[in-house]
Amino acid sequence: MEKTKVITLNKQIESNDGKEVYTEIHLREPALIEVEQFYEMDKKSNPLAAMRLLITLVSGVPETVLKKMAISDFRQCEAFLTHFLAYTPSSNGND
Repeated sequence: MEKTKVITLNKQIESNDGKEVYTEIHLREPALIEVEQFYEMDKKSNPLAAMRLLITLVSGVPETVLKKMAISDFRQCEAFLTHFLAYTPSSNGND
């Protein structure tokens, strides 16, 4: 299982003031506390908001910027992070 992944964005996103422009997002394996925050947000709000929060936590890209992300780019990030949320260790311990 990959522990990090770089998602090249189909459509760049930028901060509200235009000072920060993102053409890619660097994702990493989430920490336990970040996964807990994801599940708390999922209960309080909805699955999209929860995943957006998790992407923010593991990438450092502000949530206000991520709200402008193309849904296809969002889905790529979601696909990578979902592996950790549904992770089941192998019986031989190699994962």
